[in-house]
Amino acid sequence: MPNPLDPRAKLLVEKALEVLKTRNVTNDYCPRCETFDWSVDPIAINVIPVLGVPAVLASSYFPSQIALLQIICKNCGYTMFHNLRALGLAEFQDQ
Repeated sequence: MPNPLDPRAKLLVEKALEVLKTRNVTNDYCPRCETFDWSVDPIAINVIPVLGVPAVLASSYFPSQIALLQIICKNCGYTMFHNLRALGLAEFQDQ
C-alpha cells in the first residue's frame, strides 16, 4: 500500500490541479499509453546551472531548487512535471 500524502502536500496537489484546470489543461490521459491512472506528488529537484555551447557545469554556483508537481503514469511510467512557481504555488527565499 502506498504511503498517504502529508495533508499539506495533499492540499498543494489539489490546489495545483485546480490551477491547471483554470489554465486550460483538459486532457488527463497519458500521452504515451492513453491510460488515466496517475501518481501525483509535489517535489523539489536540486539543480546545477549549465553554461555555454557545448553545455558545461558552472565551476561555482549557488544551489537552487525547482518546486514541481510530478505526475507519473502508473501504467507505463511516463513522467511529466509542472513548475509550481509558474503556477503561483511556490516561492523560495533568496540565499
